[in-house]
Amino acid sequence: MFLNELKKDEAIAFLELVNQVANVDEIFAEEEKELIEDYKEELKLPDYEVQNMSYEDIMKVLSKATVRTKRIVYFEVLGLALIDGEYEAREVEFLEKIEGDLGIERARRIAIANYFFIFTEVYNFSVVDADSKIDLLREQAEIILG
Repeated sequence: MFLNELKKDEAIAFLELVNQVANVDEIFAEEEKELIEDYKEELKLPDYEVQNMSYEDIMKVLSKATVRTKRIVYFEVLGLALIDGEYEAREVEFLEKIEGDLGIERARRIAIANYFFIFTEVYNFSVVDADSKIDLLREQAEIILG
């Protein structure tokens, strides 16, 4: 949703990070693969092949990013982690490490997690047309990201 704000080096680091998140539970779900392909398109890197950057190298790039960019990265990473409906201990631990390394404060983490639960409710149960749903969700995400 906001990935177009990332610089190229941040975009590459993001793709490397989401690949690690998707594989941390050793289950690379079809939904995760599809979402990563969507990320590549949004980032205008459709042919990018994962280079298996180390986590440390990824964080070196992302540590130089703006606070907003770090929030966007975390927002999207959490969305990926939740998409397969599985949220195992290894994923939780890895997400906590990412949160800490990106400096995502507790209140923001809770707001982002709540966003995805609200997203599911609005998307699945609302009778509002799709464009209105997307606009509402984008507005809410914008508030969370600051």
